Order: sequence, then C-alpha cells, then structure tokens
Amino acid sequence: MAHLVKLSDYVSRYQIDLNHYSSQFTRMKKERWYYIKAEWEQAQNRLEEIEPDEAPQQKLLNKWLQHPIWNSIKSWKIKEAPFLEKDDFRSLDDSLQKKRQEYLNSVFESQITWASSSLGERSNLDEGFFQDKWLKQFCIDIPENYFLFYEPIFYLKNAEIEFEILLISPTEILCLTILNGEDLSVFEASSERFWIEYIHKKRKKRLSPLLELTRMEKIVQQIIKQKNLHTEIRKVVLSPNSIIDNKLKGSKVEFVDKRNFKLWKEKLIKHPSPLKKSQFQITSTLLSYCQTKVMEDGEEVEEITETEK
Repeated sequence: MAHLVKLSDYVSRYQIDLNHYSSQFTRMKKERWYYIKAEWEQAQNRLEEIEPDEAPQQKLLNKWLQHPIWNSIKSWKIKEAPFLEKDDFRSLDDSLQKKRQEYLNSVFESQITWASSSLGERSNLDEGFFQDKWLKQFCIDIPENYFLFYEPIFYLKNAEIEFEILLISPTEILCLTILNGEDLSVFEASSERFWIEYIHKKRKKRLSPLLELTRMEKIVQQIIKQKNLHTEIRKVVLSPNSIIDNKLKGSKVEFVDKRNFKLWKEKLIKHPSPLKKSQFQITSTLLSYCQTKVMEDGEEVEEITETEK
C-alpha cells in the first residue's frame, strides 16, 4: 500500500516529517493486520472446540446415523452439516479474504485521514475522495516503496498549478494522467492539441493528455534541479478501459490501455528496490512546493510554501 503523501491541497502529516510518518504508517498497517488475522484465527479455533452438547440437533443426527439399518445402505452418502447458530460466531462465516478486504478498506480510510490532517490541524476534506476508484486503486494496489501525490496543487511564481498524479519510486518519478473513455472507445494519439476519440461510429475531440504531462514534467524537473537532485522522469498516459492507437513517432510517452494495463501494473508492483534516501529527498522537496490549506475556526487558511519563505 503506497504512502499517500499529498492529497489535493490538504495538510499532510508527511509534510511534517516524511521519515517518521512513513515508518509509522508501515508499522500501523502491519500491526492492524496482525490483530485482525489473530482474532479471526482465534474465532475459528473456538468454533472447532465447541462440544456436541452445544449442537443437540447434530448430536441427534449422529446417533440416528449409527443405527444398524444404515450399514446395509452402502450407496448412500450423507454429508454431516453443523447446526450451530450462535450470534457470537456469525463472523466465522466470513472468509479470511473478506476480512482482508475489510482491513484494506480501513487502511485506505486511514491513508486519506493522514493526507488531510495532522495532530493539530485539519483540512476541509471532500468526502468524494473516499469513493474515488483511482485513488483507492493506487493507494491499495501500489506497494509501500512508492510515495503518491494525488491531484496535488503546486505553488510556483505566485501561481497555483494543479497536477494529476505523481508516483515517486525508488528509481524514478512517474507523471501520470488518466484518459477516461468507454469500453469501446479508441483514441487516436497524435502530436496535435486535440486527440480524436472514436466511439459507436462517432468522432469526438478530446484535449490531448500530452499537454498536461509535458507541463507536469517541466515543473518537476525545475523543482528538483534547484535542489541539485536528479532522477529519471517518466510520462504515462493511462486508459485502462479503452484503446490508444499510437501514431506518434519517437515519443517518450508511455501509453497504457486495456491491452497492457494489467502487465504495466504488475511490473510497477514488483519493483524490487526498497525506499531510498534520494527518494525521500525528492519527495520532501516536492512537498515543500505544494499548496496547503488548513481549517481554523471553520475557515480555510493558506499556509506558507517553500517559494514564499
């Protein structure tokens, strides 16, 4: 589960101490899963240890099946089923996988809480983020050796600049934009300002996602260069539900659509490197240029950013 270090312009605990809160989050989620799994295993053991007296119907059935008449009926096979119905053990019908999903949902909520509040401050959180499928997918599916910026707002030269998604891996920065389309959509990728979306024999103009990616890349390069930091920056267009017909030649942009999204995601998840010092430095630097608004007496107050200090 990735570290959600910045969400929109909300106050983030990671901005206070990236090293401390990244390690604390890792410890928190491991401990939470340990106790959930241990509780589930204990409940399973308690169910197995229930005496027959606690299930009188089962005991009666067993006695009836031992009658001599059943010895002559060799072809009949009766599967014994427990008759236990106790409120205390309703949750035992849940599989461990269901428990794990409940755990993932609870940690996702914690990720949003950590990215929208600190111990002494909070932001005016848009509850819609809890239902954001892409935010949830990146937070849950991407491993903890990644730092995630989701729709952050950077502040440069007295101007607010909205980003889409940044993923900071141990070896590179990924600038991501999501190109939403229908299941049968085909996007014609070109160097023009507008792309063409073909859907149900109709053509529709769509603003090229390359414009956003180019802007994100330039700003990120500018920020890390000022701090003498260096890493590879990769630009990615994601369209998991549609097809991208790439007609660009020599483009350094990676196009990921419904045909290769699963493979792309698997490679991302299997990144073998642990968190690195340079990764912390780059993430901290980017965080210092992010816009942050906190709540004071019911009103939003803008905090000072790196460029204003």
